[in-house]
Amino acid sequence: MKVDSFSVNIPSFFIIRSTIERYKKANSDPTNTSSVTEINAQYYQQESAKLRQQIQMMQNSNRHLMGDSLSNLNVKELKQLESRLERGIARIRSKKHEMLLAEIDYLQKRELELENESVCLRTKISDFERLQQANMVTGAEFNAIQTLASRNFFSPNMMDNAYSQPDKKILHLG
Repeated sequence: MKVDSFSVNIPSFFIIRSTIERYKKANSDPTNTSSVTEINAQYYQQESAKLRQQIQMMQNSNRHLMGDSLSNLNVKELKQLESRLERGIARIRSKKHEMLLAEIDYLQKRELELENESVCLRTKISDFERLQQANMVTGAEFNAIQTLASRNFFSPNMMDNAYSQPDKKILHLG
């Protein structure tokens, strides 16, 4: 784990090695159980001290990133902090840009879909207006036709046949 310019890295093999050493010490003298307890207590005290130190370093790093407690940093540490913040801002801007491009792409596709739907609806409206004029359908009949059309009752071929064959008799409702 890396915190600010300080390195907080306790490899697991060191922890395992210290555990094995404690085990060997504890097993080498089976009659002395108080020394095992003392060794364990010392070990856990050392571990808690290390953890407290790590927490303190992380809190300081967080304060520095927030722009607080900068007075005790030297110029080199301030430059490191500044470059770290700039890299973070660059990653944030890159992710934001990526998300905006994805949204623009989605909206452009949606725009095409809506345009196609609009053209289709305009075509249906003009077809029904022509049908109304050709058949002199009354308002109630036209509303019924519109209702059926909105339910996709009429096929496109049916509309074409009505216009292309004027000699056939057309059924008038009413």
